[in-house]
Amino acid sequence: MANEKSAGNKKKVEYAEGIIKTVIPSLFGVLAGVISFFVVSNPLSEDGLLIAILLILVQKFVFPFLHTNLEGAKDWIYISFMTIFCWFVTFALLLNA
Repeated sequence: MANEKSAGNKKKVEYAEGIIKTVIPSLFGVLAGVISFFVVSNPLSEDGLLIAILLILVQKFVFPFLHTNLEGAKDWIYISFMTIFCWFVTFALLLNA
């Protein structure tokens, strides 16, 4: 019975970490898109992407603060993709508004 509870608790912790690993990069991507919209004067330059990359690097310090383990390259690729994707969508929507 104790093993079932610990297995269930472990699944809940992994699920919560998965949610955190999805929400935080999405929020950082939206923040990067908004910053890029207001800071970058020429949308054709790569300066907006540079802002998104800097916010990916900032997440290196945010996740330990949230007590979330990043286990290797797979997590960093996922976090980077989510941040860049949300940056792109937000920046494109703001440019077309």
